[in-house]
Amino acid sequence: MDAEIILGWKISQADELLKSTKLKWVQSKSAGVDYFPLTEFAKRKIKLTTASGLHSRYIAETVAAYLLMENRGLRPVIKNPGVWDEPEVYETSEQTALIFGTGNIGKEIARYCHFFGMKTIGVNRHGMDNSLVTDFDEVISIAEFESAKDKYVADYVINIMPGTRATNGFFNRERMEKIDSGYSFINVGRGTSVVTSDLKKLLADNYIKSAYLDVFEEEPLNPDSSLWHSSKIIATPHISGLMAHFKDNFLPLFDDNLEKYLANEELHNLVDLSTGY
Repeated sequence: MDAEIILGWKISQADELLKSTKLKWVQSKSAGVDYFPLTEFAKRKIKLTTASGLHSRYIAETVAAYLLMENRGLRPVIKNPGVWDEPEVYETSEQTALIFGTGNIGKEIARYCHFFGMKTIGVNRHGMDNSLVTDFDEVISIAEFESAKDKYVADYVINIMPGTRATNGFFNRERMEKIDSGYSFINVGRGTSVVTSDLKKLLADNYIKSAYLDVFEEEPLNPDSSLWHSSKIIATPHISGLMAHFKDNFLPLFDDNLEKYLANEELHNLVDLSTGY
């Protein structure tokens, strides 16, 4: 095989795919690209584009499902089958979501949170800009978050940051304790951004109330992992971005990018290989 363009990517076939000396562009089917050999792509000046934006609605719907499960008391009911007991419920319009990542997915999650009447605070590298004012009530930079003297107050901490060197192990005990106790933690970003042992300890200490995890440090998650079985955790097998009609949504994006590629124009969702997103 000596292809110039590759649609999709399989980790198990990466060595074979990279044998193509003519390879110039890879169109990913996913929004995240941490599983790509980015250093090799940069060295060979191979363009990489993502499906960013396609999954936003579906990931936001999954997050909305997690919010409703927690607020309507469904987690303890699901985790304790056969127990006829009235769970505690919460009022969404009185709650705040602290959302780490303010790209397409983060903005869609914030939109769903606003539908529930929640306050939304975004966290990113640069802080607020004009593209975010509709979706977020407030946006702070990571530097502002880390330097704050007082603890942030939030009911939900939602992680959708990409998997990069900068985000690896970002959510460790120190950072998770920068937020006042009693919140629920949601991860639909990358498992590598969370120090799982620290998360477990904070859950055990009742500092974090509950966790909804769709991604993990190691995937697939071991069937014997306590993350499956803890009463405080809802674990799902990396499914938050699934959509019923993926090809119908994805192929128009690829077709448009193909036209741009052949016309030597700037491609949609082009990855900065130095940052990984």
